[in-house]
Amino acid sequence: MVGIDFSPMRQSSLSTPCIIHLFALAHAAIAIMSRMVNYVDDVPLTILTLALVVIIALRHHVQAEMIAILALVGTFAGYLFGSFGAELIAHIVRNDIFAPALTTAIFTELLGWGVYAFARLRGEQQERSFTWSPPLPQIVIIVLSILLFRISYTLIFNSSYFTQTSITAELNRLLENTVAILLMLCGNMLFVSLRLQRITRPEWRTIGTVVMTLLFTTVITLLVYYEFPHGHEKLFAMLPFLRLYAVVLLCDIVVYALFKLAAYALISKAELHAERGKKHQAQFQYNKLKLQINPHFLFNSLNILDFLVQEQQTERASAFIHKLADCYRYMLKNEDEQLVTLQEELIFARKYSELLQERFAEGFHVRYKIPDEVLMRHIVPCALQLLIENATKHNAVSIDSPLEVVITVEEDRLRVSNRLQPRLSKQPSTGKGLKNIRQQYLDLANQPIHVEQTDTEFIVELPLL
Repeated sequence: MVGIDFSPMRQSSLSTPCIIHLFALAHAAIAIMSRMVNYVDDVPLTILTLALVVIIALRHHVQAEMIAILALVGTFAGYLFGSFGAELIAHIVRNDIFAPALTTAIFTELLGWGVYAFARLRGEQQERSFTWSPPLPQIVIIVLSILLFRISYTLIFNSSYFTQTSITAELNRLLENTVAILLMLCGNMLFVSLRLQRITRPEWRTIGTVVMTLLFTTVITLLVYYEFPHGHEKLFAMLPFLRLYAVVLLCDIVVYALFKLAAYALISKAELHAERGKKHQAQFQYNKLKLQINPHFLFNSLNILDFLVQEQQTERASAFIHKLADCYRYMLKNEDEQLVTLQEELIFARKYSELLQERFAEGFHVRYKIPDEVLMRHIVPCALQLLIENATKHNAVSIDSPLEVVITVEEDRLRVSNRLQPRLSKQPSTGKGLKNIRQQYLDLANQPIHVEQTDTEFIVELPLL
């Protein structure tokens, strides 16, 4: 299918806010010129509005279906704002030429920024590559269909059969019928949620949507026409029915479009949260993988093992090898797990601490005060081990000044604390370990970790899930 390459648009010097301002000026200029030559400006302003919506949406890779809905809502909102907002502006700017120009410029700014905010719901990282190519025939059909729809309704509402009073009267009849309003809201909500999902071809989905909307609107119009459920016998007249049908159809389309936009916004937010969660989970797994092959940790472990072998302490060497293997086995086993039980993590942390004690001898201790009732609660895998590692990394460890890490439970949080014993030669801290743990808890449970440093102590509290 024919496509449009929008890479030049993405790389152009004109930003989206600048484009919005330019369209606002163009709307104002057309409004002024049309008033000066006494020309009705509905069609050119509608074309500009459609162009603004399509350009912003395409720049941010919005789906074609959502482009159609945004364009439809934009043109309808423009009609309302131009009809009723102009009266308010006219009271402030008492000039028959500049009042409409100011009205359309304000609306264009509001519409442009609204579409821009909506288009960015999925986040910048969700954007496709510069070679993304929307189908040209589909975009053209969308624009022409909405333009014809707008022109048709303008001609209908401006005809002798319709007056401002009659439009308001038909709208009031709809709003006063509670059953019809509830049916319209519930029906469109259900229709948006189902959306003919089993139909895979887009053209058939579109046809199905149109047919269902026309039939659904007919039912609602009949309810209003016969004043259900408190109606009375009434002869059917085609022209009054069609006049009511035109108003109900327009309202139903707008309600459907608003529900569709709301559903899209909610889905986009959920997908963005899930994507961020996957990204942070991947980053956390990568950091764990680096730990698994950390050359310093492995080098120190091999040095300790070499010392034990040379001293012919075969039993200690064998125990050390088993503990080292268990640590790596645990990290590999839980590489893809988002949560582990506190009991599993404590077993791993104890073995890791025993490896460190072989290195630091009597200069390093870990003290546990964990009640049995919380052992089946969950935490992020390797989080406790990372905190123990950070304590030995950033503090001096010696027999004369032993470092003690205390692990306790306070309410629903695991508390890990150690006394501050700054090294003479400090190792640079990137903070990535704590940052990754913090992000994991935010992504999984939307709960923050607590980090506190006093003059004498460093404390980290992890939520128990």
